[in-house]
Amino acid sequence: MHRVEVLLAGLGGQGVQLAGDVLARACTLAGKQVSLLPSYGAEARGTLIRTEVVISDEEIIYPGVLEPEIFVAFCQQAYDRFLATVSSRAVVLYDPAAVTPTTTDSSGARQYAIPAMEAATTVGNAKAANMVMLGALAASSELISMETLKEVLSEGAKKRAETSIKALKRGFALASQQLDS
Repeated sequence: MHRVEVLLAGLGGQGVQLAGDVLARACTLAGKQVSLLPSYGAEARGTLIRTEVVISDEEIIYPGVLEPEIFVAFCQQAYDRFLATVSSRAVVLYDPAAVTPTTTDSSGARQYAIPAMEAATTVGNAKAANMVMLGALAASSELISMETLKEVLSEGAKKRAETSIKALKRGFALASQQLDS
């Protein structure tokens, strides 16, 4: 595996940091080298935040994301701010309830609408949209298996873990449907 750069961005309180942490822990559990760089302002809730995750089979020399191959936008502000940084081979995941994609994207990135907030509500917890997006990320890449993500999520409180795993599976299914069409 070559170096893969993942950028998750949204507003404080949307679970961006947790999604990045779960991804990083799962990749570490799978034996990969991982760098995790969370970034947020002093008043984290409601302000623009991001989590950078670098994954590789080899030693990571520079821990930051320069040109994301996977970009997950949880809100319009994040989408607008970071879309210009993605690579031409990038996958961009966004929630159509929170993001209106640009029609002038010249990056060549493949963009997929994942109705994460709606899906999270259907599994019983509107706050699980981050896990829906994490499932979509797993489906749209070969970074990590669903089983490893489930293993990391199972380490938490049982009720929360069950809901998070349902959300993860729903996101995986939503992305798989889009990738197949």
